[in-house]
Amino acid sequence: MPRKPSKPRNHSAIKAGARARRAPRARRAPRAKGALREAVLYARVSSKDQEREGFSIPAQQAALRAYAGEKGFRIVHEYTDVETAKREGRKEFGEMLRFLKKSRTCRVILVEKTDRLYRNLKDYVTLSDLDLEVHLVKEGGVLSEDSKSAERFMHRIRVLMAQNYIDNLSEEVTKGMRQKAEEGYWPSSAPLGYLNRRDGPKSFIVLDEERAPKIRRMFELYDAGTHSIPQLVKWAADEGLRGRRGGPIRTSVVHRALRNPIYAGVFSWAGRIYEGKDPTIISRELWERVQDRLDGHPYTREVVHQFAFTGLITCGHCGWAVVAELKKQKYIYYHCVRRCQKERFVREEKLDEMLGELLKPLTMLPDVADSLVVSLKNARKDIRADAEVRLAEARAKYDRLGRLIDGAYEDKLEGRIDDAFFHRKRGDWEAKRDDLVREMDRIQKAEAGSIDLALRVLELANRAYSLYKSRDLAGKRELLDLVVSNCTMAGGVLSPTYRNPFDLLVKLSPGPRGGMTPSGGPDGVDPEWWRRRESNRRHGAVQSTEALATASQNVRSS
Repeated sequence: MPRKPSKPRNHSAIKAGARARRAPRARRAPRAKGALREAVLYARVSSKDQEREGFSIPAQQAALRAYAGEKGFRIVHEYTDVETAKREGRKEFGEMLRFLKKSRTCRVILVEKTDRLYRNLKDYVTLSDLDLEVHLVKEGGVLSEDSKSAERFMHRIRVLMAQNYIDNLSEEVTKGMRQKAEEGYWPSSAPLGYLNRRDGPKSFIVLDEERAPKIRRMFELYDAGTHSIPQLVKWAADEGLRGRRGGPIRTSVVHRALRNPIYAGVFSWAGRIYEGKDPTIISRELWERVQDRLDGHPYTREVVHQFAFTGLITCGHCGWAVVAELKKQKYIYYHCVRRCQKERFVREEKLDEMLGELLKPLTMLPDVADSLVVSLKNARKDIRADAEVRLAEARAKYDRLGRLIDGAYEDKLEGRIDDAFFHRKRGDWEAKRDDLVREMDRIQKAEAGSIDLALRVLELANRAYSLYKSRDLAGKRELLDLVVSNCTMAGGVLSPTYRNPFDLLVKLSPGPRGGMTPSGGPDGVDPEWWRRRESNRRHGAVQSTEALATASQNVRSS
């Protein structure tokens, strides 16, 4: 089949269509003969430090204005930025781009050098699409569409070098901050309550004598339960506590401060937790109590009346706190703070009875209690012997590390190892020796009086219900705080969370008909307490003693 003859191409139309598809550019207006060419001036510094190093904006502006006078330019706008050019989005740089896109007469930028204008490829490409002349005064070059390919190539190289410098600088800064954190010092700007200080090349944080006491007081008020976070905001305003830049303290600032562990000597950096060596504002115990309150009771009500059981119970339906309310100045009712429709109001007298029932499971059968007491007393020698073995092992490791340090020092003096290797290994060994010292201290504290503390816990648990019935409301709350960490109420039923080791003792609780023997172990003792009776009758009791001794540090004698 014969092919149809093709139509002759209209090359003029093809060129016109190609021009139409190009991105629109501002058309240059004709310039009167002898008139000065219009130009914009751009100056930038990254930080205040560059002001001291001779890169100040006034110095750049003076040099660029002098250049404009020599070359016959009339500066129509001046743009200045005080921020890094490693990312796009600078405010004045963006304003300059908007002006140049609209202007038909101004197509020239005067700038000191490449890295003052941009340090990233995106800004370079954006300017390249605008058909501009860029005068790099300090570098002695002019970049335009008429520039030779070699000049454009060299300019791109300078842009890449500027970006690489910033990337490398960022890596070095990050590395230095991580190293500082590993040494135990906060590596960034000071949190509220601290101030940044510099001693030569070293920087560190110190206590802010004006704000640090107020930060401590803020933790104490929240720990006492007398102030919620909004009330702390008002308290901060009344006390004149301001932010680092002088602004008022907001709710988010107070919440972040209460959550920040650096005040107690611990901080988080790059996903890791570090033991800090910076000065502390509060104790670790105070910080942990505040975290417990934040986790369990985020909306502390203003205390007008002292109710016995507030802060102890949460709603089992919605998870909010169960609070008290005084009716007719006579009756006290407890209810969900959201007034959850699924849970009814409970009179304080009824709640008192329900809470007392939670202590009954701690009462052990007489033969079980006697067996545990005998086992714990017999275990005293085993615990002391075990502690001595652990101490001997820790001391041997400690002495061996000391010999390694001494040997490495002699090798350094003889030239068998260099200083860098010696200092690195000595640092590792000394850190391990510090860990061993802490371990030996823990072993000695755990051994000293651990059995006596465990026996006191057993005695308290066995008498908990009778003690509860004989005390006033304040004494009952004190006893509940020792035994129970939290309760949930759903359908009029309380579900307790017992503190350690009382949760273990509940497994030995009596049941119906005067006492149900716990299953799973000989003589009615749970396997958690008494495991291999045939080989070692004290094995389970010894393990339980360690749990009892750990928890009983906070138990006061009744």
